Amino acid sequence: MKKLIVFLMFMFITIPCAYAGSLTINGNNSVYVDSTITIKVNFNNIAGRFKVYSTDNSILSGNFEDFYDNQSATFTFTAKSVGTATINVTPVGKIGDYDNEEYTGGSRSLTVSVVKKNTPSYIDVNKVYNKNNYLSSLSISDYELTPVFDKDTLEYSVTLKPGTESITINATKEAASSNIKGSGEVSVSEGANTLNVVVTAENGNERTYIITAHVEEKDPIEVTINNKKYRVVKKKELLGSKENYEETKVIINNFDVPALYNHVTKVTLVGLKDEEGNIKLYSYSSKTGEYNEYNELKFNTMNLYIYEKSNSKYTKTSIKINGVEVPAYKINMTNDYYLLYATNTSTGNTGYYLYDMEENSVQRYDTTMLDMVTKEKDKYLAVVIVLSCVCFLSMLFLLIEVNRHNKKKGEN
Repeated sequence: MKKLIVFLMFMFITIPCAYAGSLTINGNNSVYVDSTITIKVNFNNIAGRFKVYSTDNSILSGNFEDFYDNQSATFTFTAKSVGTATINVTPVGKIGDYDNEEYTGGSRSLTVSVVKKNTPSYIDVNKVYNKNNYLSSLSISDYELTPVFDKDTLEYSVTLKPGTESITINATKEAASSNIKGSGEVSVSEGANTLNVVVTAENGNERTYIITAHVEEKDPIEVTINNKKYRVVKKKELLGSKENYEETKVIINNFDVPALYNHVTKVTLVGLKDEEGNIKLYSYSSKTGEYNEYNELKFNTMNLYIYEKSNSKYTKTSIKINGVEVPAYKINMTNDYYLLYATNTSTGNTGYYLYDMEENSVQRYDTTMLDMVTKEKDKYLAVVIVLSCVCFLSMLFLLIEVNRHNKKKGEN
C-alpha cells in the first residue's frame, strides 16, 4: 500500500513537468547582404503574444508580433548591410503554459552576422567580425582642427596659410583590424578643400571623418557693402558664366580680376564672396569703384537686370520673385501688380516693366499712357475742387441772406 502511494505521488509530481511550456529558436547565424534568412521558433505548450524582432533593422530587417498557441512558426528577415544583429523572441504581456501557470522561461535570441557577397572563400562567414570603425586620433601637422577631436564628431575645419599646397593628415585607428584611407600627405588649393578620412571596420562598415581645409587667399581685395565685408573673387572658375555675358577682366587694386561683360547693357559683373564663403555677382563701375548687387530674373525668353531707380515717382518697396528679393514700386492699392525698373539684357531696353505676381509674368509698361491718365485725373480733380468751392460759397452766401432777411422781418 505504501509503495502504491509513493508511486502515485511520483506520477502527480512528474506529469506536469512533461507539459511545462518552453521556447526555442533555430536558424543560421550568417547571411549575405541583399539576401534573406529564415528562422524557426517553437512555442511548446505556450499560449500568448510574442514579439520577434531584430535589434538593428539597418543590418537585419524584420519585426513581427502575434498570438502563438503551442505551435512552430517561421520568420524571414532581410539582410540590409554588413554587420551583426540579434534576433530576439520576447513575450509580450502575461504568457501562460498548459498547466495554467505563468510562463517564466524568458526570451530567446539568435545572433546573425551579415557579410558581403564577395567574401573570399577562406573567410569564415560564421565568425563575428569587429565592427569598430572609429579613429582614436585625428590631426593636421602644424595646424589645429576645430573643434577638438572627438571620435563621435565627424566634421572638422582648419584654416591654412596663403600659398599652402599640401598638408599632412595624421589619423590613428581605434581597432587594429580596421583600415584607414585619406591620411598622409594630401594636396590643397586656395579656397575650401573637402578632405575625407574613411575608416573601414573588419566587418566592412565605413565611417567618414570630413575635414574642410580653407587655404587663405593671398593679397585679398576686401570691400564693405552695407556694413558687410566681402572679398573680390580672383579665380575665373569660381565666377561661373551667364547668358548674354562674355568673359573679360577688370583691374581692381592693381589686380587683374575675372569679370563678365554685356555689350548691350554695358554692365560689368564681378564676384564677391562673403565671410561664409557664399559668392554672388555684383555690377562694378571702373569709374566710381561702386558695387551693386546684381539681380537678374528670367521670364520665358526675357532676361531682366533689375535695379533701383533713383528719384522714382512711384512708391518704393521690395518683393520676392522666384526666391530673390528685388526692388519694386507700387502703382495701386492691390498687391497683385508691381513695377520693376530693369534692363533687358538681350535688347538693352531700359524702363519700367509691369509684374503680375499671380501669373509670375512681366511686360513692358507704357508710362506715357499712365502720365496722360494721371494728367487727365489731375485736371478733373481740379475742376471738382473748383466746383466744390463755388457750391460752398453759394451755400454760405445763401445762408447769410436768409439770416439777414429774418432779422429785418423781426424788427418790423
